[in-house]
Formats: sequence, C-alpha cells, structure tokens
Amino acid sequence: MNKRIEKLRGQLAESEERVDGYLSINVEASDRTNQRYLTGFSSTLGCTLVLEDSVIFLTDSRYIDDAEENLPEVELKKIDSKAVETVAELINELGLEAVAIDQNDVSLKFYNKLKKLLDGVELLELDGVLGEIRRTKEEEEIRLQDKAADIADSAFSHLLDFVEPGLTERDVALELEFFMRKNGAESVSFPPIVAHGAQSAKPHANPGKSELEPGNLLLVDMGARCDGYCSDLTRTIHLGEPSAKVKEIYRIVLEAQLSGLEALGPGESARKVHKATSEVIEEAGYGDSYDHGAGHGVGLDVHEGPKLDDTSDDTLEPGMVVTMEPGIYLPGWGGIRIEDMVRITEDGYARFSHAPKDRVINPL
Repeated sequence: MNKRIEKLRGQLAESEERVDGYLSINVEASDRTNQRYLTGFSSTLGCTLVLEDSVIFLTDSRYIDDAEENLPEVELKKIDSKAVETVAELINELGLEAVAIDQNDVSLKFYNKLKKLLDGVELLELDGVLGEIRRTKEEEEIRLQDKAADIADSAFSHLLDFVEPGLTERDVALELEFFMRKNGAESVSFPPIVAHGAQSAKPHANPGKSELEPGNLLLVDMGARCDGYCSDLTRTIHLGEPSAKVKEIYRIVLEAQLSGLEALGPGESARKVHKATSEVIEEAGYGDSYDHGAGHGVGLDVHEGPKLDDTSDDTLEPGMVVTMEPGIYLPGWGGIRIEDMVRITEDGYARFSHAPKDRVINPL
C-alpha cells in the first residue's frame, strides 16, 4: 500500500496548485475500487484521506473491527451516522486549506454537501489521477490477474464438456459463474455474456431462455475476480460442424486479433493498435459490422484505462494490462468475437489467456 500512496503523493506534488490532502470517497454510488487500490481494504463505505505524512481511513461500525485488523499502518476514524458530516468535520479540524478529490470518484450530491460543510477549505477537482496511476500494474497485481485468467481458461475448458442441446443461455452463464467461484474466484468480473445463435450479433447480449441447438454459434464472454483483480476472456464456438461462412468469418476475426496483438508494445499508440484490427476487417468487407474498440485496460475494474479505439490518445507502457477483442456482428445471423487479456512488456506483450482459439471449436 505504501508504494501506491507514494505514487499518489508524487502526482499531487507535481500539481500547479497547493494540495494538503487527497480524499478518495466510497459512499453511496461512488467508485469502490480506488479505496481498494489505496488501502487493500474492501467495504461498501469508506473514505481515505491521504495527507503528506499519514493516511486516515473513515468507515462505520460494520467495518471498523476488520479495518483495525487489516490496516495497521493507517489511522482510523469511525463514522457514527453521517459520512459527509464526519469527513467534513475531520478536514476542518485538521486545518487543511486545499483538498483534492477525483471528479470521477464522487457523486454530485456528496460533493455539493461536502463543499457546503467545509470551513474555508478549497476543493480541487482532479480528473482521473488515480486512474492514471492504476494503469500500470505492480508485480502483485500481475500475479493476481494471472490467477484470475487461469480460472477463466479453466472455465472455458469446463464449458466445452458442459454444453449440450437443450441447455439455455442462462444455464450456461450460471454454470460458468459457479465453476469460477468454486475454483478460486472471489466473484466474477462481470455477469457472463452467453449469446446463442442470432443473439451473438449483440456484443453485450444478456443471457436468456434461448435453448442451445446444433448448427448455431455460441459466444461466451466471462472473467474471474481474484482479490479484487479481474480477468476478461471471450471465445466463440460452434455447436456442430461449422459452415464455410462461419469458418471464413472466424478466420477474419482471428486474423484481426492477431494483427492487433502484433501491434502491441511499449510506446505504441492505442489508436494505431485499434487500426491494426479494423483494417483487416474492413479489407474483408465487414467494416460496418465492427463498431467497438479493439480493447481496454483491465485491473480492479474490468473496464479501465487505457482505451484501444479510434478516438484514443493513450500510449501503451510496460505494465499495462489490456484486452484484444475485435469482432464481426451480423444481425439475424450471429457474431464472432475473440478476446485475450495481455500485459505490455518491455519488448512487446505477454498473454494471460491461453484458451484455444486457432480454429472454430465444435464441442458436440
């Protein structure tokens, strides 16, 4: 935790304005993952105040005992009833003049109330300072994501033995979630996407009651969460012997994905990486059927920076963890997406995901 706090302090020290403290807020609908990143502690309510030489963590009676056990280096303050009032009272007592908050980390309701309660304290609105720090993963973060990716790979192998005609999309989604939890996942990264037949043309289809039938595509997008850290994996299989069209579109998507992977590396433009995937699909005549980015960062959130799309200004750096997931989606027919999670290295990239993808898999 100290290394992450020091990174944050370093960022704040570079600010053109004086900053006496940084407040990370986990109240109501605000983002919980920044709290977990800074403290390693997970709760549904907590505020972390980072000062020049100390850290204060505020939470209520539900978590105070666990916080005492898990945060020995942090000063604790109990929130008795109202979080905003407790936080404002502490900042006023400390005599701080300027406190930074991340505008992506707080609700408008909390911000307005806090500003009203503070006595002569300036609230400095920062944009994604922790998000920037979180883009580059530490060794322990990489280890946890590797573990989460292994669980997702195992879940895919299990899927190939599990699927059979008559099961519904929901049956498959539930089995995947159960398998990942049973095999070491804290939870899933997100509710699994299981899309059968024409439903696979919807990139983020919700699993329904559609029963699996031979002759159809099955797109599965899933991920495991281990100690907070996510994995993300997509594979598209075919129930029965695939047609020539299925094989051809699968080949195009795989070629696009491999082209995107080949473009990855430190110093590379995220926009250029996306272009490496889109050009392959456009040249094959399916450009209008690929309308999302090539990938995104993954960490404590399954979607975080950097972005790999045609609008991104991001540059890849060693330690970043990203997905590579081009797809082709044809309404009324179906869709094919292939996704791996990788980390950027000093000389290219290294894959977390190792589930087979070299051909259209037929599990029946």
